[in-house]
Amino acid sequence: MNILLASGGSGGHIAPAIAIAERLPQHRCIFAISSRKVDSVFTRKYSHFSFVKVRANPFKLSPIAFLKFLGSQSMAFFFALRLLKEKKIDLLLAFGGFTSFVFVVAAKLRRIPVIIHESNIIPGKANRLAAPLADKIFLPEGASFRHCLSLRYCSHRKRIQYMGFPIRQEFEAMTKADARAQLGWPPLKKIILIIGGSSGALSLNKWIQQNFIRFAHHNIDIFCIAGPEFSEEKEVTFEDCTLHMLPFCEHMNLLIRACDLVIARGGAGTIGECQFCKKPMILIPHPSDAHSHQLANARQAEQLGIANIIEQSELDHLPSQAIEILSNSPILGAMQRSLEKAFVPDVAERIAGEVEHLLQSKKRKTKK
Repeated sequence: MNILLASGGSGGHIAPAIAIAERLPQHRCIFAISSRKVDSVFTRKYSHFSFVKVRANPFKLSPIAFLKFLGSQSMAFFFALRLLKEKKIDLLLAFGGFTSFVFVVAAKLRRIPVIIHESNIIPGKANRLAAPLADKIFLPEGASFRHCLSLRYCSHRKRIQYMGFPIRQEFEAMTKADARAQLGWPPLKKIILIIGGSSGALSLNKWIQQNFIRFAHHNIDIFCIAGPEFSEEKEVTFEDCTLHMLPFCEHMNLLIRACDLVIARGGAGTIGECQFCKKPMILIPHPSDAHSHQLANARQAEQLGIANIIEQSELDHLPSQAIEILSNSPILGAMQRSLEKAFVPDVAERIAGEVEHLLQSKKRKTKK
């Protein structure tokens, strides 16, 4: 059967969609992604899936940007109606983002079952609006109805299930030593991985280039995923330590498993993958993040004992905190024990099973 996954706008929307699609090899999976560069970069290694680009602008309050948003959403809606018909879609999975809501509306008009997956503790705008139209909704553990009025008043609470973050199949289990051997990293050196998110983080990129020497004095190497807008790979060396600036990496499993500590924003995808790899984190939620969903994600990780939070305005304290974690065995040990306790097996198989169940129900109804 044919499944459409509306998942464009960021890696945090695309990654769980790919994870679920990988567990549905018996079906034809088609992805609706945005025309952003990050979507193209993130999906280029998954050529065995079909990707369709949707031209749509994100929601913004400025008058001109808002008019562009309305115009692009109108065109995207009619595009969605045509695509659902032409591809004979049997089920829609929506993952949020500015390309997904119109697909939910179009699917309901064509009487196509809809499943919504939300990665953040506080659901995004698109999923909040689309929730009443969904046949099934997957929320992360810890998500609360008070964050979302549309979910609070859903007529059938049984439609909602709490799941963790679906992990792509490339995140196979391996030791830190094996990951470092594959990457050619030094086996014993302390290494920090900085992840700015799929679009990068300009402030973090600037900060680490200005503060690298403070880490080098403690014999720490830094790998920074700077985002696709970063022009090219760059290396800075000081006293046998190296800062590696990479625009993007297609082997995040290796990078996360090979490092000792992750410094990142509060994106649900990054937190979910680091938690799955049992890697301690320092999280710096984006200060202008809509509805503070990154802060909510980070606070949940902090409550689990698997991450510390530093505010953007307190970046001066970040080097000392990171160095303290890496040099203090009791602190690192406590975080590792919390990671073991908080470990959640990959839920992609469970979600794929729910998808299969809904497809089979539709098939039985069609036969009748």
